[in-house]
Amino acid sequence: MVHIFCLDENCRRVIHLGNHKHWNFKGKVKCLKCGAEMEVEIKNGELRSSRGFKGK
Repeated sequence: MVHIFCLDENCRRVIHLGNHKHWNFKGKVKCLKCGAEMEVEIKNGELRSSRGFKGK
């Protein structure tokens, strides 16, 4: 399981990525609490990069 924090300053909720496909993943993740979208890159279960995503 991979954990990341929501990048929305008012939320900062921990997002649990429990699917084994997220162990090596690059793409969009959406916070279920506030709806903020982030682009993340995860390699071997380690978060390599994350940034807020603007647009739909």
